Amino acid sequence: MANTFKNAGAALTTGGADIYTCPGGTAAVIHSIYIANIDGTNDATVDVKVTTDNGSTYYHIAKTIPVPADSSLVMDKPVNLEATDKIHMTASANGDLETYMAILEIT
Repeated sequence: MANTFKNAGAALTTGGADIYTCPGGTAAVIHSIYIANIDGTNDATVDVKVTTDNGSTYYHIAKTIPVPADSSLVMDKPVNLEATDKIHMTASANGDLETYMAILEIT
């Protein structure tokens, strides 16, 4: 078994996006998810969802979580993913939130 540390990052939008997809033939552990509000004035919220069927059905692991202006949210409990599972995030405002994830891929 090979272990490879990876990362994923993105600016979050109101349209939402898959931020990370676990590659085929691989398992992954998301060690932590960081969400920073880079807006110095406005608060924002974030939804974080996981799919276990390649994007047909999503399940929330965080729903409408507030991220105050100039602060960060850290989700430091592991999230285990199987091949083709995805992490999807949606922000309440465009241009306010950015995310970074620390990931261990296992092949």
